[in-house]
Amino acid sequence: MTETQVTDEKPQIPERILAAAARVMGREGFANASLRQIADEAGLTKAGLYYHVASKEALLYALHERFANRLREYSERIAATDLSPTDKLRELVKQTVETAARYHAEGTVFLREYTHLTGEMAATVFEQRDRFRSIFETVIDEGVATGEFRPGKTALDALAILGACNYTAFWFDPDGASDIDEIAETFADRLVYGMSTRDDKGGRA
Repeated sequence: MTETQVTDEKPQIPERILAAAARVMGREGFANASLRQIADEAGLTKAGLYYHVASKEALLYALHERFANRLREYSERIAATDLSPTDKLRELVKQTVETAARYHAEGTVFLREYTHLTGEMAATVFEQRDRFRSIFETVIDEGVATGEFRPGKTALDALAILGACNYTAFWFDPDGASDIDEIAETFADRLVYGMSTRDDKGGRA
């Protein structure tokens, strides 16, 4: 993405500004971070920053959109496939963990600070969150209907899985002993197994 790229007459926020916002808000918190600090971190004047973004709240919203759009689009495609519910849930878990890890700076800031969003931005985020959770709920219900998953409270099952996946943003270390792919596979194995009606030998539990 270039500094001058535009979409629908509004400048897209350059990656370096989003990265700077994530670093500053991560250090200072949303309330204490200033647009001047973010501009300095990005190597811009405050006027240069205002060309791309109108407010600190808009930057927080943009941090969410940076990873949420990719995750939502991928998840909708997976849910629409002919994969079994088990395979769908595995892919959903893996992609959620991978996204939380790859965008851990943005995700950590957003998950800690999203209550500062107001008005239309807050409403959009909550609507998107509910739609994303409903994808997991639909796949879980499919698995219960086919006998692949244990019956239970679908909403709680979805929240438990999403909570585990999303929290990856807080503890993932790019320099740690486990890479993103290994973490994603491990979460998929453990979380989907917890839903499964099959025992370790492949039979029904």
